[in-house]
Formats: sequence, C-alpha cells, structure tokens
Amino acid sequence: MAGTIATGPISTEEVLSDERVIDMDEKIRVLTPDDTQFTTMTSRLTSRQAIREKVNWLEEEDFPRVVSSASAALSTDTAIPLTAGQGKVLQPNDMLRNMRTGEAALVVSIATDTATVTRHVGNVPAAAVNSGDVWLVVGDAQPQGSDFPTARYLARVLGWNYTEITRTPWTFTGTQTAIELYGGREPAKEAVRAARVHKKKWESIGFFGARSFTAASVAPNGNGEPQGSAGGMLEYIQTFKRDANGPLTPTFFDQLLADEMQYGSENKVLFAAPAVVQNMSGWNRSGMGAQWDPGGDRNVYGVKVDAFISGAYGYRIPVVVKKEWAAFPTANKGFGGYAFLIDMDYVERRPLRDRDTKLITEQQPKGKDIYAAEYFTEATYEIAQERAHAIIFGVTPPP
Repeated sequence: MAGTIATGPISTEEVLSDERVIDMDEKIRVLTPDDTQFTTMTSRLTSRQAIREKVNWLEEEDFPRVVSSASAALSTDTAIPLTAGQGKVLQPNDMLRNMRTGEAALVVSIATDTATVTRHVGNVPAAAVNSGDVWLVVGDAQPQGSDFPTARYLARVLGWNYTEITRTPWTFTGTQTAIELYGGREPAKEAVRAARVHKKKWESIGFFGARSFTAASVAPNGNGEPQGSAGGMLEYIQTFKRDANGPLTPTFFDQLLADEMQYGSENKVLFAAPAVVQNMSGWNRSGMGAQWDPGGDRNVYGVKVDAFISGAYGYRIPVVVKKEWAAFPTANKGFGGYAFLIDMDYVERRPLRDRDTKLITEQQPKGKDIYAAEYFTEATYEIAQERAHAIIFGVTPPP
C-alpha cells in the first residue's frame, strides 16, 4: 500500500504515528506506596507458628486489691456491705483503708458480701461510710501462731482467635506475558503490585479484622467448607475505647494514657490517622508532656516512626501516621478519626505452619494457555490483655 506524499519541511505530524517512539519513563509512580507499619513490626517481633486453625492463649491478673461499699454506714457500724461479689476478695485479718476518709479497718469475718470489721485501727478515727466508698485491701495482718489461712484462687481467662486465609491472584494470557511493555513485562510487574496489595490486607486485618468461624454445615455462598476470619484490635479492645467527639485535646489524650498505661508494658506504639496527628502537632503544652518530638530517621521495631509524644507516666510513645486512613471519612465516627495505642509486647503474629505468606506460581489449569499466580497467607494475630491497648475514635480535624 502506497504511503502519503508530503512536501516541504516534514513535521512530527506527517510521520506515521506508529513510527514515532513514545518517550515513556520506565519507572511507575505508585499513588499509595507501602504503608503497612503494623504488619512489618509484628513480622519482625517474636512470632510462633500456629498448629491449628484456632489459636488460644491464657491471660491472668493479680488478685483484686480494691472493694467498695454498697451502702452507707455509721461511724459506729461494724458491718460494711460490699458491692455484690466482692466478699470473695476479703478474708479475716485483711487490713482495709478507706480512700476517702483515710480510716483503717481490720476484717473480722465475711458473710457473703458483708464484711464485719474492727473500726478505727491506727491513728485515723472512724468516720461515716458513704455508699460507693472505695477501700484498699492493704494486706493481711495475721496474729502470731495463726492457722493456715484460707487459700483463694483467681481463674485465668482464655483468649482465642481464628486463622484467616487471604489470596491475591493475577493471571494473563500466554501472549500477554510474551510482549514488551513499558515498565517491564508481565507477570513480574503485576506481582510487585499484588505483593503490596496482599500485605495491605493483613495491615487492615490487624486493626479492623472480625473474629469469626463458620462450620462447613452452615457455610455461606455455597462454600461447603469451614471459613474463619481473624479478629483485629477493634475486635478485642473494649475497656479503653474513648470517643473524642471532635478535635483531640491534650487533656483527653493524657487521661486516656493515665488510664491505659497502668496495664501492660512500656513498649507501646500509637498508630494514628492523619486527622489525629494533625491535632497533636498543634498542641501547645507545658510541663512533662510538652514534647512533640519529630521522629526523624529513628526506627522502632524496624519501622521508621513519624514522631514521639509524651504524656502521663513520662513515657515517650512512638507515633506512626497511617497515611492511607486519610482516605477514610472522619464524619460519623469514620476510621479517618481513629488511633490505636498498642502494646507491642502483647501482640503476636501467628502464621499457620507451612502456610505463611508465599508466592505460588503456575496456578493455571493444565493445558490452558494462560499464566496464573497468587500470594497466599493463612495466619492470625494473638492479641492478649485488651486493657493493655486503647482506641481513640471520633476525632475530627482541628478548627
């Protein structure tokens, strides 16, 4: 077929378009790079293989040391009614101290939830007891030659989670894998993106996963097989789950730390949405909690942290900004206004034996002219002692 005849100076428009080389940068710019700090941290911490589709752990706490009055009592009364169930906390010869009045009392006997006590022990005189007064169980004061006291036992609590199977597949025709493409050939190029997507799934599970297990007999969607899902932090944290209901204030944040950081270890990390950190960075504080320290190039558990924030107890808490949560709404308590304070000593990633994250290739049916592969993981998280962690939600950007 004859070409088109052109005369005069030939511009780029007269040349056959298919003849022109496209100036294409080989580097592909990713809009949302890897932002999976929690997954990276838990992968680098101590991790044990799971040997079942359900993992279990035991949680324990020390014997209770605080009781409270169920009703008022006169300064001369020796019978002190306690909140239901607290009679088991006490035994004869326990020394109590009323936190409001300072009065000390020695337990003589216990009848269900009523303690008979000797009042006015020590220097502080007896005083009227109010309903709700809190008493510290200081310790037992046994007489010389005393008999063996009644042993008491606080049962441990079972924690559990289920493994979850995640699969991130990709497939191409044989022809597509053979042709040249900008940025590299397939399937290698798509494998890079799939790895990032797969890792983000586990980041999301770690925070927002739901703990569930469905038996084969009632499996939905025609599966016909059991189906499990792993619970994340949102599933477990119940005690310290605070609604900021607007911009986050230093007082609100410090009160949460004062309540939560009495439990667990000092090795806590704050994973926060940009809206939360936007509030923090504008705080003008004084005293022990004054410091908002930019993270610089410092790492915690192998991950670069964005800043450190100090507050109650004087601890410097690493802050990790979850940039991808900026895409979530802050209105109506959306995840864009969330922050998780996580005790990393009480979280453990538990991959099922021989089923940790792996690249599985050649998944196509035999004889079919395609290439298929996937990233595959079956794992779960062990999230112990929910009071060692906390959630802030309902945060909105500062005015």
